[in-house]
Order: sequence, then structure tokens, then C-alpha cells
Amino acid sequence: MRRYLTRVALLLLVGGLLGYVYLAREMGKFHTPTSSEAFEIPPGISAREVVKMLRERGLVANERLTMAYLLISGKRKALRAGEYRFDHPVTTRDTIDALVAGAVYLHRFTIPEGLTVAETARAWEEQGFGTAEEFVNAAQESVDIVQDLEADAKTPSVEGYLFPETYYFAIRTKPRQAIEAMVGRFRAVMTQLEQRFPPESWTLNARDTLILASLVEEEAAVEDERPLIASVFLNRIKLRMLLQCDPTVVYALEQNNKYSGKLSRMDLKFDSPYNTYRYPGLPPGPIANPGMRALEAVMRPAATRYLYFVRTTGGRHTFSETLAAHNRAVSAYRAMVGRR
Repeated sequence: MRRYLTRVALLLLVGGLLGYVYLAREMGKFHTPTSSEAFEIPPGISAREVVKMLRERGLVANERLTMAYLLISGKRKALRAGEYRFDHPVTTRDTIDALVAGAVYLHRFTIPEGLTVAETARAWEEQGFGTAEEFVNAAQESVDIVQDLEADAKTPSVEGYLFPETYYFAIRTKPRQAIEAMVGRFRAVMTQLEQRFPPESWTLNARDTLILASLVEEEAAVEDERPLIASVFLNRIKLRMLLQCDPTVVYALEQNNKYSGKLSRMDLKFDSPYNTYRYPGLPPGPIANPGMRALEAVMRPAATRYLYFVRTTGGRHTFSETLAAHNRAVSAYRAMVGRR
């Protein structure tokens, strides 16, 4: 009886080892997915349903073996819901590991320099992440993220802190999570800039630097002109001149749903603290989300005595030190446009 039991145990051991080797070999085989499109595993479905989905997409050859692997490896309850994408041959083991790790497919979300919160919200919707309304609401409810940066603001906002860059988010990312990532990136960039340009050398404090950078971002179309435009505004601030920055008027009108798409003389009289044609100094907050180059321009402006600039051709500007010279530049531009 003892010999019989020993033989049975030995056979079971050998059978188990052979079964394990076979299972490991099967799980290590490469499979080519039937589609390279992303697919979603919804929350709440069973491991068996997940395995069925994987087999239908060519990522699993044998459902029973895969379930056995999940049971033996202890991963049956560790599969995570989400959107996944496999665009190359992959083993069943690697596929399961990706689902256990939650290595979901990330979508690109690009924010160019100079967008407002409202424009960023529209980009959020256009790029398929959710509605613009949800994003705007989340932005209004996320002021706590920048509370330390907006300590002196009368109406704190995340405007200016959504750093323009390309991000990668899962398809069901909440707007609040995206806003946290953008503000986090802003903080990281500011830390880098502070290391290059110590704050004690700045003309303005950190918050005013951000506000002015948003004006520079909206006015500048050519990179090498940003320090020049920054110098014009800083020179005007020193002389207590009105900044007379058109984008601030546009922002004020947009905030009140009164912008028609083109500024008129009446628009320049619109009563808003953001209207730098009516109120001296900087507006009460940023009018857009500036990029690194605009922030650098305010931290290290060009050394000039310019007080005026006018847009000419190719997005460039003519800069002037006196009103007479500025008027001549405006007349020259108008004449050139007339000839065209």
C-alpha cells in the first residue's frame, strides 16, 4: 500500500509538473491581435467574460487554459477595467499582466499656448474626453489646487495655470484629474525657471509675472518678439501708462458673452477691470495660459525704451519709443494694406 501511494504521489507530481510546463508554454505563445483598435473592458464583469473578450480579439487561444492560469497565478480577481490597445503580437501572459497592471491606453491631449480655460474646455470636448461644460465646472471647483498661488486674488481661478503642453490621459479621465496634471506641470516649469532666473531678479512678483506673461502670449506671434513686447508693457507700467492691450478687452468681453469676433471703438470703452484701455496697471488675473517662452520673456525682458508696437506683416510688430514714431508706423502699415 505504501509503494502504491508513493507511485500515485509520484505520478501526480510528474503530471502536475508536466501540466505546469504545458500551461507555461501556452501562456508564453505569441498571438497576433485581430485588430489594433483600442477596446474597453467595462467595470464589474467577471474574469471569464474578460477572457472571452480577449479570445475574440485574438489575444487568447484557449479560454480554459487562460482561466486555469488566472486561478493558479492568483490573478483572477486582479484584472482591471479600462481601455486597452494591443497593436503587435503579444503573449497571453503579457496580456494578462497588462490588465493586472492597469496599463490602459492613453490618448493624447494637446493644449497650445494662449488658450483660456473656456477654450481648453472646448479642446477637451473636441478631443473626445468629455463635455466642455463638465470641464468648465471642474475648473471652477478646482480653485483649491491653486489657492496658494492665488492668495491675493479677489476672484481666485485656475486661469493661467493650465500649462500648455501635450498630455496623455485615459479616456475616462475626470476633468479634475486633468486640471491637477496641468497645474502640476505649471508648478514644475516655474521651479525650473526659478532655478535659471532667481525671483529676486524679476521686475514683478510671481503672480504679476504670470499675468503679464499671459498678455505677452496673446500679443506675440513670433517667438523672438516676446522679450520686446514684455519690455513695452514693463516700461508702460513704470511710467504708469495704460497698457492698452487689445487681448485684455477681448477677454473681458468674452467673460460677459459680448465679444462679436472683432473689436470696435465702443468695445475699448467696455467697463471691466480687465480692460487695460480703462484701468491702469495689470488686469486682476491672467487672460490665458502662457507657455514657457512667454514666462521667460517677462522674467528676462529685452532692455528697451519702447512704449508702443503695432502689428505689421507675418505676425511681426514695429516697435517705437515715441507716439509720433508709432503713428508713422501705423500710417505706413495702413498704406501698405491699402495698396494690397
